[in-house]
Amino acid sequence: MPQLLYVGLFVALFGSPLLLVFFTWLGFNQFSPVPRLTLWIAAVAVLVIAAANSEAWHVHLGLEWPTWQSLGLAISAAAILFVVLSAYVSVRGKFRAASPKQLELQRNLLRLPFGHRCFVVVTAAVTEEVLFRGYAIGVGQHLLGSIGLACVLSIAAFTLGHLRLGLAHLVPVFVCAFVITLLFTRTQNLWACIIVHAILDGAGILVMPALAMRRQAAQSTG
Repeated sequence: MPQLLYVGLFVALFGSPLLLVFFTWLGFNQFSPVPRLTLWIAAVAVLVIAAANSEAWHVHLGLEWPTWQSLGLAISAAAILFVVLSAYVSVRGKFRAASPKQLELQRNLLRLPFGHRCFVVVTAAVTEEVLFRGYAIGVGQHLLGSIGLACVLSIAAFTLGHLRLGLAHLVPVFVCAFVITLLFTRTQNLWACIIVHAILDGAGILVMPALAMRRQAAQSTG
């Protein structure tokens, strides 16, 4: 295998979190356009690396048009995750109030225009699935000689890459990574994973912050 494919694997596993940490260190908000655009650059870079070094790169990454079965599995996975994560948030909220970091994250999201939040959702869904599922697993399994090892590295890197959002987010992030990884190994279709990711982030970024802030306001005034 050409060495450049291993460079692509490193970018797929660690490029996204390293870029966001770097721009946070520079003083950028993690949701601002510049850090988000660099994620697109990283995703395009691994696509170019895969296309230049593998004849079946589009098959490895799962870029074939989704079937009705893979779409059905995607919707089912999104529904299951939505129920499980909603229950987790509800139970956790009864025993532990939102941390200052969570409240700050919610406020930062609500300050963004709706169109900008949509851009954040699309960017995360597309770029992270290309990096962590399409390349890290689709191409990574051939580089590492084991789809199991590729899945473990993908889930670990994806979960720890969201540590910047706070420890409270690691459990739901791990659950999402695990289920979407299973979906990718079952369907071998990246579009199905992007759909699930977009649905979950759409709920988490477009809807849940507003509901959480209203709940906090009601509790403070009640």
